[in-house]
Amino acid sequence: MKTQSAIKYTSVEDVRDHRDKLAKTFEDSGGLPDYLSDYFDEKLLKLKTQEFYNEKRRLKFTNTAEEKSEYFEKLTNKFWSENDFQLIKKKRRIGSHLEPVFVEPPRNNERAKDEIGLTQEEIKILIKMCEKDMYLFSIRYFKHYLQCVSSKFHKYLYSYLSENTNNRKSHSRGFKHAIAAPRGNAKSSIISAIYPLWCIAYNKKKFIILVSDTIGQAKDFLADITREIANNELLLRDFPHLAGKGAIWRADEIITANDIKVLALGTGSKIRGRKYGTDRPGLLIFDDVENSEMVRSESEREFIRTKWFNRDVLHVYGAKGTHTDFLFVGTILGNESLLNKVIDPAEYPDWKSRVFKAVTTFSNRDDLWDEWEKIYKNRFDEERIENAREFYENNKEAMLKGTEVLWPEGDPYYDLMVSKITDLSAFNSEKQNNPLDSSKILISLEEMRFENFNIKENEWMMKAIKNPRNPRYGALDPALGKKTTNDFSCICSIVRDLKTGYIFVLDFSLKRRIVDKQIEDIIKFHTQYQYSMFAVETNLFQLVIADNLRKLSRTTGIYMPIKDVIVKNDKRARLEKHAPIIRDGTVIFDKLKAKSSLEYDRAIKQISTFIGDGSDGHDDAVDGLSLVLDLVTTPKFKLRTKQAKKDNSR
Repeated sequence: MKTQSAIKYTSVEDVRDHRDKLAKTFEDSGGLPDYLSDYFDEKLLKLKTQEFYNEKRRLKFTNTAEEKSEYFEKLTNKFWSENDFQLIKKKRRIGSHLEPVFVEPPRNNERAKDEIGLTQEEIKILIKMCEKDMYLFSIRYFKHYLQCVSSKFHKYLYSYLSENTNNRKSHSRGFKHAIAAPRGNAKSSIISAIYPLWCIAYNKKKFIILVSDTIGQAKDFLADITREIANNELLLRDFPHLAGKGAIWRADEIITANDIKVLALGTGSKIRGRKYGTDRPGLLIFDDVENSEMVRSESEREFIRTKWFNRDVLHVYGAKGTHTDFLFVGTILGNESLLNKVIDPAEYPDWKSRVFKAVTTFSNRDDLWDEWEKIYKNRFDEERIENAREFYENNKEAMLKGTEVLWPEGDPYYDLMVSKITDLSAFNSEKQNNPLDSSKILISLEEMRFENFNIKENEWMMKAIKNPRNPRYGALDPALGKKTTNDFSCICSIVRDLKTGYIFVLDFSLKRRIVDKQIEDIIKFHTQYQYSMFAVETNLFQLVIADNLRKLSRTTGIYMPIKDVIVKNDKRARLEKHAPIIRDGTVIFDKLKAKSSLEYDRAIKQISTFIGDGSDGHDDAVDGLSLVLDLVTTPKFKLRTKQAKKDNSR
C-alpha cells in the first residue's frame, strides 16, 4: 500500500485536488485532521516557491538584453503616464512658534443653537433639574458620548451616583462602592469623565482623584475632562464659572476656574495625606486599577492590596463630619485580583458591590450555535465569516430565543458569541467577570452534592450524623506564625455512615489564627464531635503543632487520637484522588451552612474553584478536606507476598 509520504505532486492543482478528496472522507468526523492540513499546506508552499523561482529563471535566461531594455522602458512610460508631478521649491524652515497647531473643534454647539429660543428662566430650570439627576446632565451636555441607548449597567450608575452623591446622611462619611463591569461597556466615559464634570459643575466636590493602573491612563481620563471644559459650548454657556484655566493646568493635575482640584495618579501612588488647602480628597475614582501583569504577580498583588489599598488608600479620610466617596469600577482579571476581593463582603464588609455580566442568559438552541461555529471556523472557506453571518440571519429568531444581554445596542449577542468562540477564557474574564477557566477546574460547584442536614425529608441523614456508632474524623491544615495576619488554617470535620458509606462534611473552620489558637480550637471540636482519628500535616516545622496537641490532650485528660501525616503528593493529585466520590455524591456538604456560615462558604469556594496550577490564592480547605478523606478512604489492609524459603541444603 502506498503511504501518504510516497505521493509526488507535480503542481499546485494536484495538491488541492487530493486535499479536497480526503476532506470528503473526513466530513463526518469534523473535517480534515490538523496533521493532514499541515501536510498539505507545507506541500502547497513548497510547490508555489518552486514555480516562482522557475519563472524567475526562465525570464532571466530566455529574454535578450534588447527585450529587457524594452520591457523596463514600457514600465517607466506607464508610470509617468499615470502619475502627475510638479517641481516644488523647498520650504523655508520657520520657528516652532509659527508651526500650525491643532485646534479642538467645539462640542455640543448644535444643542446650544437649538436652545436659542429658550428663556433664561427655562434654562435655569433645566440646569436645576440636572443637578439632581446625573442622567439628565449626561444626555443634555454629553450627547457625543452617548451614541447608544443606555444599558442596565449605565442606568444603575446614574441612579446610584445621583442618589448617593446628593443625599448625605449626617452620620455617613461617604459611600464605598465596587462594581465589576464587562470590558467595552463605556464605563470610563461615565465614571471618569461625566461624573467628575457633574461634581465640578455643581461644586459637589472640592478635591477629586482619578486612579488607573498607569499614570498615563489616568492622564488620558483627565484630558477628557479638560477637553470638555475647554470646548463644550453648552456646558460653558450654562456654567460660565468653568471657563478658562485655573492656577494649575497640567497633564496630571488641574485646578479649575471655580477652584476645584482634580489629580491623576497611577496604581501604587501615595494618596494618604494629600490635601488641597484644608480639604482632603472628597471623591476617589478607581477605574481599571489593575492589569494582567499585576494580577499574575503574587508580590505585586500583595503590595497593591495590603500595603497600598488597605494601609494608604482607605485611610485618606479627613476630620469627623467630612465625606469621602470611593468608587471602584473595573473588570475582574483574576480570582486573587483586588477588585474580586473588594466585592467580597467577607473581605470588605463595609463596601457595597455589584457584578454585571455581558450575557445574562444564553440561548437554548445550542445545536444551531454549534452549526454556526463550524461554519465560522471552517479554515477552507475564505468567506466563512460572511457565510456564518448569513446562517445567523436566516435562523436569527430561533438562535436568539431566550437570550438576555446587558447592552443589546452596544454589545449584541452575536458579537459576544464571536468573542466566546475566539477565546473562551478571555470571554469569561473580560465579558462575564468570571476569570476562572472552567475547563481547568478540578471539581465544579455543580458537581458537588449539597443537602440540608436538618430537615424532615432528610431524616435518615440526621440519624446517621447523630448516631454515636458512626465514626467522626477531623484534620488540620496548619498555618505557622505568631500573628493572626498569617495564612489561613483549616480544621475539617466529617462523619462516615457505616450503613450506607456516605460521608457528611460537618464543618469547616477556616481562619487566620496563631498556633496556640489552632490547638485550642481542635480540642474544642474534639469535645463536640469525639473524633475517632484526627490527622495533622507534619511536614517540616508543622510537626511541632502535632506534638503540642498531644501534650495538651494528655494534660486535659482527653487523650485524643492523633495521626501524623507527611504530605508527599502535590495538592491537585491529592484532591484528584477523592474527586470521584465527591462527584458521585458520596461526599455530602451541608447546604444550610454553605449559606449561613462565612467560613464554610469560603471553604466551598476554594474547593469549587481549585485549579492546582499554582495560580490559586488560598487552598487551605482543599488540603484540609484531602487530609480528612485520606483517613476514611485509606485501605485497611496491606498487600502481603509469600516469601520463598531459603534453601540451606547447599
